[in-house]
Amino acid sequence: MFLKIYYFIRGYLGLRVKGVLSFRFINLLTEKGVYIWDITSEGEYIYFFTGRHNKKAAEETAAGTGCRIESVCERGLPLFLKKLKTRWVFTAGAVLFSLFLLISTRYIWLIEVRGNYRINTGDILEFCRENKLTYGTKKSGLDTNLIEKEIKNNFEDISFASVTVKGTRALITVSETLPFDEEKTEEAAGDIISGSEAVVTRITVTDGTPAVKEGMAVGKGDILISGEVFLKAEQEVLGSYMTAARGKIYGNTREKYNFTLPLKEKYKKYTEKEYSAYEVEIFNKNFSLNIIKRDTNSEKCDKIESKRQLKLWNDIYLPIIINKTEYLPYNLHERDLTAEAAKAKAEKIITAEIINEYPIDSEVLGKSINIEKTEEGYRAEAEITLIKQIGVFRER
Repeated sequence: MFLKIYYFIRGYLGLRVKGVLSFRFINLLTEKGVYIWDITSEGEYIYFFTGRHNKKAAEETAAGTGCRIESVCERGLPLFLKKLKTRWVFTAGAVLFSLFLLISTRYIWLIEVRGNYRINTGDILEFCRENKLTYGTKKSGLDTNLIEKEIKNNFEDISFASVTVKGTRALITVSETLPFDEEKTEEAAGDIISGSEAVVTRITVTDGTPAVKEGMAVGKGDILISGEVFLKAEQEVLGSYMTAARGKIYGNTREKYNFTLPLKEKYKKYTEKEYSAYEVEIFNKNFSLNIIKRDTNSEKCDKIESKRQLKLWNDIYLPIIINKTEYLPYNLHERDLTAEAAKAKAEKIITAEIINEYPIDSEVLGKSINIEKTEEGYRAEAEITLIKQIGVFRER
């Protein structure tokens, strides 16, 4: 390893020798203390490597044995530096880029937040910015332990926070506390009643007395969990007291929706004049890359924005962000709404209603949609069969 470094710094040659006494030449050269390596034979030639400073000794030895010697290649640091002299633009660019990397890798150019579901990412980033962790923060002056403590102290819903700096990226990992059970905030005595007609499928009682069993059909307003708790000794009832009933009752129920869709609908017809605009963000400064100016303020134009931050490898992100905006101009047209299109549109409305209205622990068993064309429009009647929590607290 040391010899390789030594000969790389001083430079080395690839030589080939030809002659009747070529092997004698090799022996004499090594006897003179000349270091050679990678000796190979190909036809009537012998190839080998040696240091640049050994070239004269090799030529004298070849002449003494009647061999002919030629230089095949030259390698090492001297040759590299020689090439740099003739490529000053490349050299200057390499030096400037090296300085750019040396300086930029001392700062943080990307901050990511993971593990948050209820807490907005923007709120966490804004808090970190106030505590000197933001885009362009110098890594040497950053106290990650202090920021972790401040995050936990400032956000009640965060039970754990970790700030890890690797390369030019800061990763903030948090764990949120369990959602607060709103049912436990009820202090007044009361019952849990059914909010709709249903068939009970599952019961979990925390406080109170269950008034129904699985498989029972209940109507709207029926008591599911009574707030009255009885005190018993064996089979004898000694008394009772009132509490706030708590628990979860799931039931198989049906929900109905009625709405009307217009007979005509507007739709977008995109033109062939689509184009993209680019901006480069360097050290938080924006520079437009668009030479041709276009009208980007049209109201009838969809915009798709995306950004890509450049990085060298793994966590070494650069303070260079490419922002791309795609513009999709369109014209609005009107057409008659067919029965098939109306049903498909109603399907989307009902699906969105399911996603937005029902809790995540609900289970949709099926849905049916009927479309009827009237003078006012398409009247849609939808029915959803699902299992959901049907309990509602009612104070006594």
